[in-house]
Amino acid sequence: ALETSVTAGIIGLILVVIFMICVYRIPGIVSVVSLFFYTALVCAIIVIWKVNLSLPGIAGIILTIGMAVDSNVVIYERIREELELGKSIRAAVKAGFDRAFTAVLDSNITTIIAALVLIKFGTGSVKGFGVTLLIGVVVALFTAVAVTKVLLNAFDAFGIKNVWLYGAKKRTHENENA
Repeated sequence: ALETSVTAGIIGLILVVIFMICVYRIPGIVSVVSLFFYTALVCAIIVIWKVNLSLPGIAGIILTIGMAVDSNVVIYERIREELELGKSIRAAVKAGFDRAFTAVLDSNITTIIAALVLIKFGTGSVKGFGVTLLIGVVVALFTAVAVTKVLLNAFDAFGIKNVWLYGAKKRTHENENA
């Protein structure tokens, strides 16, 4: 079951990578880089803290990968909306993150509370699930807010200004003047 769940997690991750790149383009690439950073950081914490990985623990990690992607989707949709209003890439990224931050933070805080309850009152595998859930959510929040923002601003700094590459519809002359 452990091997099968790891295989399922890898297949799911590959499908998420394909989806994010196809739908969000550059932000999709950024989310993939952010997810790899997330994975490396979670693995490092698990090794350093010597967390025992059981099947529920792996499920906790897979769940938080989904939460990290969800945070990125919320942020990218806000950025897309800002771009379609005619804002520059940098202004759209700032406004998109500002508008999405409370939703992302609220969902992660409630999951952190649930993880802490599982750690405090759970036993065995339930506690292990809570530990990996807590680690994953904290790292996912960090990567969604900090790493993703830095990478998106880096693409803008490199001069990539085509809004279509950021997941927005191409601007027409009408909405450029709006």
